[in-house]
Amino acid sequence: MRRLLTVAVVAALLLGGCGIPDETRVTVVGAGPSGGTGARDDTIPAVPNTRESANDPLQLLRYYLEAAAGDPETELTRVKAFLAPGARAGFEAGPDVPDVKVIRLKGDPLQNTPDDPEITFNAQVIGLLKGNGSLEPNPEANPVISEYTVKVGRVAGQQGYFILETPPHTLLLTDTALNNYYERRTIYFWNNENTALIPDLRYMPRDLPSTQRPTTIVSWLVSGPASWLGYVAHGLPDGTTAPEIVPAATNNTLSVTLGGPAVPAGDAKALDRLRRQFQWSLQKPGDVQQTLELKIGKQEAARYSETDYRSSNPAYRLASQPERFAVYNGVIRRIAKTTQAEPIPVLKPEDNKGITAAAMSASSTHTFAAVVTGSGKNAKLRVAVAPTGEQAALKDVRGLSGTLGRPVWSVTADNDPLGAVGLITVNNRLYTFAPDGSAVKLVDWQTDPGPIQAISVAPDGYRVALVAGGRLYRATLETGGDDITISTPERLYPPTLSKVTAVAWSSETYLAVAGLRDDGQRYAVLDVSVDGAVPYGRLDDIGKEAVTYLTAYPSNPLTRGENADTETYEAAGDAWDVLGEPVKITVGDLAGPPASPQAGVNPTAPFFLY
Repeated sequence: MRRLLTVAVVAALLLGGCGIPDETRVTVVGAGPSGGTGARDDTIPAVPNTRESANDPLQLLRYYLEAAAGDPETELTRVKAFLAPGARAGFEAGPDVPDVKVIRLKGDPLQNTPDDPEITFNAQVIGLLKGNGSLEPNPEANPVISEYTVKVGRVAGQQGYFILETPPHTLLLTDTALNNYYERRTIYFWNNENTALIPDLRYMPRDLPSTQRPTTIVSWLVSGPASWLGYVAHGLPDGTTAPEIVPAATNNTLSVTLGGPAVPAGDAKALDRLRRQFQWSLQKPGDVQQTLELKIGKQEAARYSETDYRSSNPAYRLASQPERFAVYNGVIRRIAKTTQAEPIPVLKPEDNKGITAAAMSASSTHTFAAVVTGSGKNAKLRVAVAPTGEQAALKDVRGLSGTLGRPVWSVTADNDPLGAVGLITVNNRLYTFAPDGSAVKLVDWQTDPGPIQAISVAPDGYRVALVAGGRLYRATLETGGDDITISTPERLYPPTLSKVTAVAWSSETYLAVAGLRDDGQRYAVLDVSVDGAVPYGRLDDIGKEAVTYLTAYPSNPLTRGENADTETYEAAGDAWDVLGEPVKITVGDLAGPPASPQAGVNPTAPFFLY
């Protein structure tokens, strides 16, 4: 299911110390929804509140921190409408369209007294919302929670309240406003090998008329992938131009005309790749399948109504009913209610013993297994690969010693089993391994991020999420000649968590994250968008035991939306399902012959085959 890469290892980590320039526009992101967040309240209007609708100074500030939401071409006008004439001068002398800082409020805005014009609030910058709809995380290694001060009052001869004083050239937007006034859209770009599409999350203003949305998406595609994907994905050929407007669909047909060298000469497969990229990007999940009419310059238009484009996205192959497993008393067992019966994939029965952790992945031709056996100094990593439906003997992986983490398969390509690549932490450092048992290779980070506790790979095989030093990062797996490298990770800031302990991909655009809450006492599990901005509530309180491992079966983008149906975690040596409340996985949940329960022994190390 995952891409083919050549093997070797070199890598780069951690964020530079460059801060967000003061002259960029500030988007203030609010505290973010709690509980069932991420799903926007449909009763909220598509357009932010105006200055005139504010009834008091605190409400005016809240509306002001929403004003930048919407069309980036007119956001400055909307923000200026809240400002008194004296405060507008700071924007008049600044850039025409400053960048928007997205911040997360920490606590409630406060006035010293009801008649005090000064209102203070604390906020943390979590990123910049760009004009192309992408959100770039804050590049500062240790962004502080800053105190902001604005003055609110009346202007003689005019109705209502105004912002009398605010930091110059600053546009603010809250994370709640980002969630409420934007629609999350996923567009796609081909990987550098042209073997599969890579998802790219963008934010589209909700008030943008539906007839203008295809034009916006096509312009995003022509402009190329977001900066963090630039090393693993490529845009259209230089010189390709987008139409000024994509006409509204007629007879369920959308017509797109591109200018320039959108299809390179001599590349017979380029047009087919282009239409697949556009079909994925323009088709919103749940909508009726449209016909795409694609025209390049003055060439004759080609029409595409087939659904075969879906195979270009690895996430489309994700099943509606995943195969679930756990380890019980050193043996891998299926969890009941999976679609597949025994036996356990790949492993020969005599090898299924002494196991403490495992990972399995599949291509269309082969199934791969990586298991950790033993513990402490006796721990081993063992691997196997076999054609689908067959078994193979486990082989010891050479070159490992120390404390082994959980293995994960990052590359499992069709028809090339020995080209597969796995990742594992050893003594909190990251290594790669192959399915033939050859020696591991160390991923050398350019900067020490702290101990690496966990790594998870997206279904596309190019994007990764890391937990290092109690912090959450995103990065990409790159290829260059014979090397696999990891791009410089960008730190993400999931709300309500002071320390992150585990991560897994919940969908193409969301991560499942577990960690210590801000109160420093209890643990929680939540989903957060891949840029760290928009949360989706899972379990606000799962107790005082640390989550040491988290896994999910990512949702299929066409059938299951933004978040996984199934997530599981491990805490204090027990496995739990993430449902409306934590539900322990017990011996009774195991498929196959009944196990003889042993005191103090419970299913652990849950995982999925995908």
